[in-house]
Amino acid sequence: MRASGAAAPQAVLRRVEARPIGNGLMADTLLLALEWREGAGPASAVAKVPSTDEAAARTAASLGAYEREASFYLEFVGESDIDVPALLGVIESSTGAPTLLLEDLSALSARDQLEPVGLDVLEQMRAQLAALQAPFWGSARLAETPWLHRRLGVPIPGIVERMQGSWAKTRDYLADGYDDEERAQIDRFVAGAGGWAERVGGPVSLVHHDYRIDNMLFGPDRVVVLDWQTVGWGAPMFDLAYAMATSLAPDTRAQVERDVVRTHVADLFARGVEFDEDEAWRAYREASFATLLMLVPPTGSVKRTERGDQVFRDLLRRGARIALDLGADEFLG
Repeated sequence: MRASGAAAPQAVLRRVEARPIGNGLMADTLLLALEWREGAGPASAVAKVPSTDEAAARTAASLGAYEREASFYLEFVGESDIDVPALLGVIESSTGAPTLLLEDLSALSARDQLEPVGLDVLEQMRAQLAALQAPFWGSARLAETPWLHRRLGVPIPGIVERMQGSWAKTRDYLADGYDDEERAQIDRFVAGAGGWAERVGGPVSLVHHDYRIDNMLFGPDRVVVLDWQTVGWGAPMFDLAYAMATSLAPDTRAQVERDVVRTHVADLFARGVEFDEDEAWRAYREASFATLLMLVPPTGSVKRTERGDQVFRDLLRRGARIALDLGADEFLG
């Protein structure tokens, strides 16, 4: 914290109390109460540490998730207007998995991922996305940054293998209650995801890859975006399609999504990015498999909880429904 300026150069930490917060699947989050000599540092902070669940920790380590999130805060945050917690420090470990010390945003509120948001909140989420994307639109730097994750426009055999194994293991209980059309949509995507991902083209920018309510905090006229373990680069409409599918009831999403895409194009233009509206709509439809690509693979490897099952079951159904509504099978080839 001294190195980041969050604590005074002479600061001495006298006492730390920690308690768990949050519902992370790949990392554990602790709220720290900090006591400094002469009050020379923040009274509290949030520590994001490798998961104590062995399976989840192995998955995160194999994906480079902990190192990627730390690198994002250190190398990219300062170049974007997106609202994220302030980085107070990074603690390296002998295992290579860093711990992040972040600003305590307890004054803000989490929302229930299973409860659709209002359109005013959705607009705040969308605007934050434009703030992330515009500075890095078409940037050659993205391809030159090896730790950035890429899921589209390249072969993804590891993800496909993990997806197929997970769906074979979890389909019976997660898809219980789905209609035949929804189950079949997920089955088709799992079978064809590799080809779809490799064919996705178009403009590129920085991509969060898990841009949904559970990874945000909310305040009056404010949305703070968390959990950058999967940050990478690729198709910008991926995050927007993912947010739309996971944040709104399917009927509402279907009614407003064309207007939301139109607003996003206009917002990007105001930030100096030209993106044809018809091209954006096609890219949005093509990216509508985002929810399935992100959420099917971890179903078989993250620690299983009652809430986790509820979230996966509900969001995968929404992911199937957006693909069905938009006729996205044409992009499976």
